Amino acid sequence: MPEEEIDPRFTVEYRGVPIGLCCRKCRTKFQADPSAYVENLPDAILARLEPPTTEPVVAVEPEGPADTNTHTHDDEEHAHEHPPEESPALREGEQEPETAHDHSAHAGVEERSGILVWLGKFHPPATDIPIALLLAGSLGEALFMRTRKERFRHASSFCLLVAGAGVALAVPLGWFNAGFAMLDEGDWVQTTHRWLGTTTGVLTLTAIALLARARRTPDDPRAQTWFRLVLFASALFAAVTGFFGGALVYGIDHYLWG
Repeated sequence: MPEEEIDPRFTVEYRGVPIGLCCRKCRTKFQADPSAYVENLPDAILARLEPPTTEPVVAVEPEGPADTNTHTHDDEEHAHEHPPEESPALREGEQEPETAHDHSAHAGVEERSGILVWLGKFHPPATDIPIALLLAGSLGEALFMRTRKERFRHASSFCLLVAGAGVALAVPLGWFNAGFAMLDEGDWVQTTHRWLGTTTGVLTLTAIALLARARRTPDDPRAQTWFRLVLFASALFAAVTGFFGGALVYGIDHYLWG
């Protein structure tokens, strides 16, 4: 879809020519297999391409307006729109909008091994189970507090233990996916998601440790209280982290009505 507006943040160097794309997802797909999308480039750009090499396609930092464009995914895969009123700001190098984020391209891709980049692709699906189980575990503990029925306490403990295994997998995969950086320059949504997710993992493992303590000392109200506070905090952080994970793909305002 070459008619799509270029976002200067998502530019790659391909065979000596800068190629501007519309979004992070498209840039990642282009980097993975440029030959599948080159045919959509204008003839004038094709004529400028240097002979093929084996060097990888790398993203470049925008220093000004991009002068080429390619967009090749189907309509149903297009996860965001480019409002016409934002295009002049992009071309003039003004402040960039915060509505086009994706898990697929992050800082330091060229500094990571291929296996880490590949493993990082499993981060999004790996987050589903711990998020769901933390919410279910919190619900089970709340029902136990309300009814004092043991089956709810057992269900809560089971959900938390499985969620702990899930975060132990999902958090490292998230770092593989996003790259090893404390801050994501120019991408506050990615930075927020990164550290919320890491905090969720720490809280979940802490909740498991407090669960063990609370079970050893059932008559200690402080142990029970601390366990529940950390468990509920883990569920809250998991939900907020999931929201920012969606914002990476669909934009921070993806839940706005209309």
